[in-house]
Amino acid sequence: MSPKLQKSLSTLGLVVLALAVGAAAITKQSFWMDEGSAAFKALMPDFKTWWKMNLELEGSDVQMPIYMISLWAWEKVMGNTEYALRAINLPFLVLMVVALRNVRFWPLVCLTSPFVLYYVGELRPYTMQMAGGAIAAAALIAVARGRKGSLDGLHALLGAALFLCLSSLSAVIWAGGLALGAIVIRPDWLKAKGFWLRSLLWSPPFLAIGAFYAWTLLGGYGAAAHGGSILSIGFAAYEMIGLLGLGPSRNELRSSPAAILPQLAWLLPAAACLCAAWCLGIRKWFSENPARNILGAACATLLPILALAIIGILMDFRVLGRHLSPVIPAFLLPIAICFGALAKNKAALAFASLAVLIGIASTASLRFQEKHARDDFREATNIASKAITEGKAVLWQADLSTPCYYAYRKGGVPAFHWMLTSLKSEAPSSYMFADLVVIHRPDIGYSGQDHEKILKEAAFDLKETLTGFEIWKNRYSP
Repeated sequence: MSPKLQKSLSTLGLVVLALAVGAAAITKQSFWMDEGSAAFKALMPDFKTWWKMNLELEGSDVQMPIYMISLWAWEKVMGNTEYALRAINLPFLVLMVVALRNVRFWPLVCLTSPFVLYYVGELRPYTMQMAGGAIAAAALIAVARGRKGSLDGLHALLGAALFLCLSSLSAVIWAGGLALGAIVIRPDWLKAKGFWLRSLLWSPPFLAIGAFYAWTLLGGYGAAAHGGSILSIGFAAYEMIGLLGLGPSRNELRSSPAAILPQLAWLLPAAACLCAAWCLGIRKWFSENPARNILGAACATLLPILALAIIGILMDFRVLGRHLSPVIPAFLLPIAICFGALAKNKAALAFASLAVLIGIASTASLRFQEKHARDDFREATNIASKAITEGKAVLWQADLSTPCYYAYRKGGVPAFHWMLTSLKSEAPSSYMFADLVVIHRPDIGYSGQDHEKILKEAAFDLKETLTGFEIWKNRYSP
């Protein structure tokens, strides 16, 4: 068998493996708020209506142009169920695995990462951003290995930067870090013949996407996740290293960060194993690279993280692990490198193996344990819909996009208008006129107030709890 054919078959095997693992990671769980918003827009019958709906509903979806357009087209071919729509992330997972296939053990580490596999199953552009991060890492490796005086890796680098910029506005920060890192690694580029001309050829798409993002910002579009703090940054680190599946759920930690304390007995040893594998990989990588490469990699990864942390604190924006998706491939690479050192280092073998086993356990927990399921908008919508059909007044204290998705999917435009009218235009103005109150994430919606006391004083009793929801019924309602 020729080396070329062997390489092609190896790549094909990785593609099949990535598709199989990704398909198993995707669930049929209810869409949560942000997913439902994207899914509802994807149901629009034509591009003009889709664009109009994006502008009317505002939010950050407008600032994810390529992903949202791709999702709209994907729905027309693949269908509109939760599983079918989430499957749009499978090509990006394949791209992420294949981009760094020349790094030994990368596919193993990538396809056992709880962070990677959780977001493969989420209808947001985070897998696309991780794919962009993997392409960027591969491009930066090519730049570092390029011949002196050459422009090796330049077009791959600019392509990766453009891919990141197209995925979302927040990823522009990572594209900037990537460009700075490349210049630190190859400062000779600034004086190299042809550098500026070749770079200039890429300017039209960068200028176009820059102008588009400027328009969205001036128009007031963007995310509205308030509550930036050191705690949110700490949670981002906790999620990124892959421990979330072994500890409290997102909802538990958001309601009470102290929920993690009883589980530290196994979380701390697991974190120690992961950190040991990571540090061994970093040490090996440091020993094989000159200071310039190390500094360039730091600029490409750490400066964007610092910028996002500062933005989060100053602008009261909640920075979470998913906002750091572009750096995940770079974050996971040291563990793959640790595996590469196992021939001469038994400690590396032990810690790298434990890191993978911890990842598998955490991934399985996130995939199958009910407490880690996404907020159950589907069942909450069904309960509200049934109550409205019975003539009851429902006070819906949650985002409306996801119920609109479920209504539109079930009955088209008439069902959508009925749902929107019932939950918004004809909704009761206060508890006094409501038969049922549906509350999403009461710890956020009531901002520290004792919502149970408020509702009980208004003659409501807790009827049912769902993931992310509480259903309260008026005790005097039939």
